[in-house]
Amino acid sequence: MRVAGSGTIGFRAGCLWGLAVAAALSGGCRTPAGHRERADQAASAIVQSKQDEALGRTEAFTIERPSETFRNRLLREQDLPVFSPVSLGADQLGEPDHWPSTGEPAAIPEPVLPGMETGGGPVRIDLVDALRIAAANSREYQSRKESLFDTALQLDLERFRFDTTFSGFVTALFTSDEASGDSDFQATTEAGLRRRFESGADFSGRLVLDLVRILRGDAGNTLGLRADTTVTIPLMRGSGRHITREPLTQAERNVLYAIYDFELFKNSYAVRVASEFFSVLQQQDQIANAEAAFERLTLLVERTEALEDTGRVTGIQVDQARQDLLRARERWIAARDRYEAQLDRFKLTLGLPTDTRIELEDGELARLLEQADVMLGGNGNGEEAGTGDGMRLDTGESGRGRYELSEDRAVALAWEHRLDLRAAEGTVIDARRRVVVAADALRPGLNLTGGATVGGADTTSLDPSDGFYSAALELDLPFSRRAEGIAFRRSLLRVEEAVRSAQSLEDGVKLDIRDALRDFLQQRERYRIQDRALDIAERRVRQTRRFQEVGRAETRDVLEANEALLQAQDALVEALVSYRIAELAFQRDIGVLTVDEGGLWREFDPEDVVTNTEPPDTNP
Repeated sequence: MRVAGSGTIGFRAGCLWGLAVAAALSGGCRTPAGHRERADQAASAIVQSKQDEALGRTEAFTIERPSETFRNRLLREQDLPVFSPVSLGADQLGEPDHWPSTGEPAAIPEPVLPGMETGGGPVRIDLVDALRIAAANSREYQSRKESLFDTALQLDLERFRFDTTFSGFVTALFTSDEASGDSDFQATTEAGLRRRFESGADFSGRLVLDLVRILRGDAGNTLGLRADTTVTIPLMRGSGRHITREPLTQAERNVLYAIYDFELFKNSYAVRVASEFFSVLQQQDQIANAEAAFERLTLLVERTEALEDTGRVTGIQVDQARQDLLRARERWIAARDRYEAQLDRFKLTLGLPTDTRIELEDGELARLLEQADVMLGGNGNGEEAGTGDGMRLDTGESGRGRYELSEDRAVALAWEHRLDLRAAEGTVIDARRRVVVAADALRPGLNLTGGATVGGADTTSLDPSDGFYSAALELDLPFSRRAEGIAFRRSLLRVEEAVRSAQSLEDGVKLDIRDALRDFLQQRERYRIQDRALDIAERRVRQTRRFQEVGRAETRDVLEANEALLQAQDALVEALVSYRIAELAFQRDIGVLTVDEGGLWREFDPEDVVTNTEPPDTNP
């Protein structure tokens, strides 16, 4: 359609072109902050949904750090040196040129953490504090959360591939030919959509508006409107919901596996924090034992020197006592060094700088001793230790800890709760699906394609009767499928590999359980032995000291008794800590230890657990 000097057509064309431009811009002008908000909402919703599917429960999940971390509080309050503002976080740096508005979320409240005394003195923390600090400050913990979040974003992207997507393009061109005196303005606006269906069909359409306005010359104005649609339907290779959805199905499964992996990490990390916490307390207790031993030997040297003056002991015995005193001082210093080194490593586990000043609440050891005397039948009543029934190996129900379950029950609990077993079985199912996809690639390709074009360069009418229509049938014969055949054979190998991996994990779980139950017995009996050994060592120290005073014992006897006492004190606490860590590790290994979003665990009560020996359904 050509109209010379028509203001009406020019105005209408301008309005249509302007509306098209506005529509295109309004659909694609989301800010970076808006994109972040949309992505965060989508990923968070995915995590919440998959938590319920994978774990049967949901819990708060965010990758945003608290507005004030415990690490930053310590750095500031204790006035610790930092290399650069990066140590306090990226938000402490200046923004580079052209930094976008990222839409930082509102301030996240600080978790409940121990208070600090004014003056930057040491902060005392207990085990609960340590677990919370690790969850909020550990860099490894944060990386694991971000890995899960990233997997959820990948799923959101795969879901988007089946959404209806819109596109828009606007071009404008001004030309001027000074020789002929002609000039014109051309504008093209295009809006399109595309949708891929789960059946494999692909539909696309677009609406194009072309405007040519002659500014000088007599050619007039041109306005064109055109609509194109195309649909492609695979009939053989690539057809079917199970083939088309495979990337989306795998992405859904990957989020489940990421949740399994994060739960396993939380459990293992909590046990690791507890283990290192008690190790530091154990080292602290060894300092106290070494100091007490040094003081005992100091008194022994003074007493031995006094006996030498009376001629009741020889100078050799005095020198023996002095040598042991020097070794005791060296052991005391070494114990302090080990304690400080262990505490520094523990700070790193919590995500804290090593120069922060923290102290651990040592009441945890006292509580363990009380529980052990009740549960494990310690010799806390001071009864005489002998070689009769009390020293026989206890392999029955008497005196067993509450987590020393039968092997059958422990295995049944693992079958029900071990998340990595579910993931291993799911990996086999995934591998079998990929065999189906690889087999589909061996089929001929047969696609039905249809298209329609309505309108044109010189019309604004979209009259279907004037349209152009086409239909085609494309056949791709599988004459050469060498690469696809090799891929198919390799997919079969992956199935067997996944089966072997699942079988190996299953056997390993049984081995872990058997080892854990044997370790329970060993640590329980070790604690009882050391408890009795401590009684004997204390009595031996008292007796040899009295015998030395009356000349019935040599100085060497007293020194050996003191050495035995120190070893028994250290060994008792070591056995106690080992048993407690074995309890936590056992709950972790059978999958019944639950750790919440704040890093705190919830131990299970064996009396309240009803097991289901049937494995969970992991089919997609």
